[in-house]
Amino acid sequence: MTLFAPDPFSPDVHNFTASLRAAVSLDEAGRRGDALEALQEAEGLLPDRSESAFLLGGLYERFQYWGKAAAFYEKALQSRPNASRVWHRLGIVRLHAGDLPEALDALEHAVSQAPDVPDYATDLSMVLSRMGRFEEALCLVRLALTLRPDDIHALNNAGHVLQCLNRSAEAIAFYDTALLQAPSHPVIRFGRAAALLKAGFFREGWQEYEWRWQSSRTVRTDIKAPVWEGEDLQGKTILVHHEQGYGDTLHFVRLVSLLAAAGACVVMQVPVPLVRLMERVEGVDRVFSVIPPDQCFDYHCPLMSLPARLRLESDCVGPVPYLSVPADESVRQGNLLRNLAQGNPEQPDFIVGLVWGGDPRSHDLRATQTDRRRSILLENLAPLFSVQGIRFVSFQMGLPRHQIEDSGLPLVEGTEDILDFQDTGARLYGVDLLITVDTSIAHLAGGLGLPVWMLSRADACWRWGDSGSQTGWYPTMRIFRQPESGDWGRVVEDVRGTLDRLMSVYRSCQEKPPII
Repeated sequence: MTLFAPDPFSPDVHNFTASLRAAVSLDEAGRRGDALEALQEAEGLLPDRSESAFLLGGLYERFQYWGKAAAFYEKALQSRPNASRVWHRLGIVRLHAGDLPEALDALEHAVSQAPDVPDYATDLSMVLSRMGRFEEALCLVRLALTLRPDDIHALNNAGHVLQCLNRSAEAIAFYDTALLQAPSHPVIRFGRAAALLKAGFFREGWQEYEWRWQSSRTVRTDIKAPVWEGEDLQGKTILVHHEQGYGDTLHFVRLVSLLAAAGACVVMQVPVPLVRLMERVEGVDRVFSVIPPDQCFDYHCPLMSLPARLRLESDCVGPVPYLSVPADESVRQGNLLRNLAQGNPEQPDFIVGLVWGGDPRSHDLRATQTDRRRSILLENLAPLFSVQGIRFVSFQMGLPRHQIEDSGLPLVEGTEDILDFQDTGARLYGVDLLITVDTSIAHLAGGLGLPVWMLSRADACWRWGDSGSQTGWYPTMRIFRQPESGDWGRVVEDVRGTLDRLMSVYRSCQEKPPII
């Protein structure tokens, strides 16, 4: 059933629809450029009809020209403001364009005008989830499931939202129900993997995590060696390569020592900022940023596939620290930083490193939206500076560094001339504590065995579980979690109070007379 019924006897409609059909045919024949020319021709023939604007918007949506699609959907709504299907499509293209507030507005119009259409409620729940409004998203997805109980998209959304609400065991049940109908659906399988890991079902979770290759990752085809599937590694050479973010490599490189213990010669490929740090990891034989053409391997394995291949069953894997920096560098750079930050040397201040923003990864829309929830504005950390006896040092990299000047907060710059993660690690030996949002430096400090307080968004990453202030991954880490999505205020107040108590202990230790 179509939304509009064009007048078949109208010549302008006939010519317009002929151009649309030509665009579709050309696109199906692989002639995208010619198809776009046909669409531009259709624009010139566009009749003054809502139906025609809607059809043209649909073709631009098909070609992923989100701005053009939105413009013609809005044109269609000018004379048909209650067309719920148009509002729905407008919401979807706004979502693809990354404009969450506009997507929300359009989809709310669609749901209000057609509350009995489950697809509209499901898609609205997705937008609310991307905005961190998880309780509202759960209400919408439950409405959708009331209207259509077996809808796999609504079931998948329910699983995702429950996981974000730290109710991961409940989330698994919704994913399982969806998979009864679509057992090989990669997005649902990968979502289920994250829920399993977050709920602590590690062995099954790692196996499910391999569905990322069908869901959101691209398998490498440039390595002339088979993927390691758990075969005997005695006397074999295996290439372990970086994937995803810096933090993932810093987190899971600890597993390389298990490969070496099994008799393998382990070669790693990582981005340049990680090379020097990885060269010092136990069990690593060689490290490259670019694989030389003369290198041969018996196997290769993406780093994040090691847990599945090794059949890990817990989050307590090997000794910490497993990362290290040269002792002379930790002394040299650490002391330089401490001397730069220190006030009165007779009554030394407590030095705290600070990181408030992650990498927004502007090339990845979903990652950018997640970063908005995990990062905090520096000005919101101002209450921490009221604790007496602390000097704060900025370890912030990237665009969030520009917030320092605007904030007016007394921060010492600690990143001058840092070249890579080894330099950053050496500087961390100059602070007594690192306070950071959930980004790569948290893994660096944790892997070095240094004290770190991590500020976590409410919908915490799967690796931190559903609750708790401790993690088996890093014994020296303490997690401060948002009680509700977006509520950094209570997190900062909790950290401030804990810092105040810590400083009371620190000062009392300074005031004790020396033991003779």
